[in-house]
Amino acid sequence: MKLNDLKKAAAKAQQDLQFVELKVAELQQKAKVAKAKSEQTRLAHKSARKSAKQAKKLASAAEEQAREQRRVLEKAQKRLAKALKKVGKGKSKQQGKPARQPVAARPPATSKRAPAKKPAEAPKTQKGAAPRQSAPATAVNATQPPIIPTL
Repeated sequence: MKLNDLKKAAAKAQQDLQFVELKVAELQQKAKVAKAKSEQTRLAHKSARKSAKQAKKLASAAEEQAREQRRVLEKAQKRLAKALKKVGKGKSKQQGKPARQPVAARPPATSKRAPAKKPAEAPKTQKGAAPRQSAPATAVNATQPPIIPTL
């Protein structure tokens, strides 16, 4: 009987061993899945932190740009107010001037000014002949006469 009891115990131990090995395999699989999920969560968190940092940086840049634009606007408003004030003073001076004297009471003019010369203009072309291209407004173009292409 002892031999049968030993065989039964060996079979029972073999079954327990197989059961434990199955449980170990399941736990290893669960650990592998948990590790992959943990890594995925870590990467998602890292990405979220990076995105938050970038958003913070963009918000800071937008605030800086808004401050700069506000400063430029305030400067422009000050210049405009100053110019309007200057124009207002000019108008008040003109209003304060005495009325013009009649022609008979004026002293005769000593010399007359020559009329200002007009810049040379290019001859006009007929419609449909050639499209006209406007040159950029620069100081060089303002002083030089326009170039007329020859055909």
